[in-house]
Amino acid sequence: MSDLNVQGIVFDLDGTLVNMGGFVEWRKAQEEVVQNYLEHDCDEETVKACNAKGLFTMLDEMYRNLQDQRGDEKARIVQNSTYDIIRSYEVKGVDSCILMDGCQSTLDWISERGIPMGIWTSNSTKSAEYAIKLQGLRHHFKAVIGRSVDFPMKPQPEQLEECFRLIGVDPSKGVIIGDSHKDIIAGKAVGAYTVGIPVYFTRLELMKEAGVDVIIDNLSELPAVLDGL
Repeated sequence: MSDLNVQGIVFDLDGTLVNMGGFVEWRKAQEEVVQNYLEHDCDEETVKACNAKGLFTMLDEMYRNLQDQRGDEKARIVQNSTYDIIRSYEVKGVDSCILMDGCQSTLDWISERGIPMGIWTSNSTKSAEYAIKLQGLRHHFKAVIGRSVDFPMKPQPEQLEECFRLIGVDPSKGVIIGDSHKDIIAGKAVGAYTVGIPVYFTRLELMKEAGVDVIIDNLSELPAVLDGL
């Protein structure tokens, strides 16, 4: 049993534990997603407007639009077909993914103290599971919850809440670690202690505006943060 004042830890995946996104053809994925929405007779102007906001924002906004226009059941069908497209691109990138600095030693340190861990990610559960299995990390995690029509995209907190539920931890007694301001917003919404670990695409000013509790440069710094809580 851990003597730390932390009952559970939930990590973002890509850019936090592994670099997977750097090996995914996101532009091609986004182009195919746009085409898929159009083939499902989505309004072209709506698709164009959502597409201009980026892939993951488009997914969230298009799903809400589909629910409003067609109802939940039909929206789920279209959105699941879209998620299948993205998952196929993600899985291709997993074979090339690499661990972020300090990942292995830090996860070992946490596991040795008996603290349950989970992953919540905007990547598909399949690609997330594949990535951590390939890197020999699966045994560290009690739960892995990825992109699903059952939960709105980050920064909405429902997916994170579910991950904490699956690892059996009250979020207010937990810690989240992520590389995006959206991770921090979600973490704050559930009452968790938030740790930011910026990477090249992180919008640091937004992470700070979200109220991040501490920022670290490398996962190897995390044990010292946890020791200080």
